[in-house]
Amino acid sequence: MDLLSDVLSTVHFKGTLYCQGEFTAPWGLEVGPYPGHNGFIMVVRGGALLEIAGQTPVSMAAGDLMLSRAGTGYAIRDSVNSPLISIDKAVASITHNSKILKFGGGGTPSILIMGCFEFETADNNPLINALPTVIYVPAQDLQSEPWLENTFRFLAAEATCDRPGSTIAVSRLTDLLFIQAIRAHIGQVKNCPESAGWLKAIEDPQIGRALSLIHQTPEAPWTVATLAETVSMSRSSFSARFSKLLNTSPLEYVTAWRMQKAQEMLRQGVDNLSEVASRIGYQSEAAFRKAFKRETGEAPGSFRKKTLSHT
Repeated sequence: MDLLSDVLSTVHFKGTLYCQGEFTAPWGLEVGPYPGHNGFIMVVRGGALLEIAGQTPVSMAAGDLMLSRAGTGYAIRDSVNSPLISIDKAVASITHNSKILKFGGGGTPSILIMGCFEFETADNNPLINALPTVIYVPAQDLQSEPWLENTFRFLAAEATCDRPGSTIAVSRLTDLLFIQAIRAHIGQVKNCPESAGWLKAIEDPQIGRALSLIHQTPEAPWTVATLAETVSMSRSSFSARFSKLLNTSPLEYVTAWRMQKAQEMLRQGVDNLSEVASRIGYQSEAAFRKAFKRETGEAPGSFRKKTLSHT
């Protein structure tokens, strides 16, 4: 399994659609911040101005896509002077038999699809930790991910239809939208010398190889020396490059990933802690319990009970 798929398999996320908006200038919405919710906007027609505190406003055009990090609030409107209302208030005005939010002053029209992704397991997950405040994918970059453009069109069509299964179709399409947007973002940061983080590291020939080894065999007795030797680097060079890209040491990453795998096994109902411990590289259940509590703040048994009670 490739690195991105491996990490995505531990995330457990779902996409939710707020609405399809048909807006006429002047119009403006204030969204969030909502803890645990990663927002997204797709511009189907027209344009919009995206504003996030501390960042330069972005003019979005038809075909553009934006994903925001969890807990990031933003404003979206037709121009900088247009008044804002909260999206909660706006969505509350949608009638029960409609999926379309319509409002504005009657001027130039724009059509947007707005929603969010909710992650069940965001704590210390390398992918979630690596997400920037905003991922912005302009329409021209969709060419690097052909299926993203198709997903965009299918989601726009399903968002307002009343065909049987449309709700589950929207959910699956938003999931696919997230995965493909991450792929497009990896393409953006791959050749950017100033960028860092997990999404950049997985494309690094040597650090990416080391990450693959950790993910393929988390139970192996990894040391900085063995990882460095495997990817043909000196120990000091490997450690420095790994830490620069990921802002953590190689062995801290090994431990964090082992705990992600342990949480996944516990979530799936594995109740033999000795089995979990051995599958991620711990010689004793006691050592595993200690490491798990240090990394997550709770005992593995408590985590398992809490998770199973929510299913």
